[in-house]
Amino acid sequence: MEPDRALDDLKAIRQIMEHARRATGGYGGWYMVLWGAVWFIGFLGTQFLPDEAVAWLWPVLDVIGAAGSVWLGVRMGRRGGVYSPIWRPMLLYWLVLIAFDGLLVWLLHLDAGPDLALLVTLTMALGYVQFGLFTHWAISVIGALIAALAVGAALLLPDYFCLTLAILGGGLLMGSGLWLVRHEDEERE
Repeated sequence: MEPDRALDDLKAIRQIMEHARRATGGYGGWYMVLWGAVWFIGFLGTQFLPDEAVAWLWPVLDVIGAAGSVWLGVRMGRRGGVYSPIWRPMLLYWLVLIAFDGLLVWLLHLDAGPDLALLVTLTMALGYVQFGLFTHWAISVIGALIAALAVGAALLLPDYFCLTLAILGGGLLMGSGLWLVRHEDEERE
């Protein structure tokens, strides 16, 4: 390949990457902050509230998280006057992952308890690992850390499993989400 052509190709790739970065505008980190807050409240409630309260807590939190995700997706889709359709495949990816998770819950006859929480947590951690492979390496690392925390808490602190996931899992998502927002803001400058 000719050097001038290679430089032109590299410039085109860089322009595409910058266009995509502007279009997403740091919202990936805000998704993690949102879902970290959902995890923190949900798992904290699961640890300390009676089962009857937990039965309605998670569906309410999931609806709030889903509504917030759609809101962020719409905002990301219209970021800076640049239309980006990236939120649609992101939404479909997570919906398919949730559907597979629901299928596993149904097939394994899980209705509550630490086994259900561990399965859902590991599935979401896998989602972060896979998603990070195509977006940002840090998201994959965060997913792997969440999986390690969940397995470690299930084995070493079974009585405090949900409390551990609230503090460490939710905190990790919120903290790393804020780090990503700051990091993406720095890259845009």
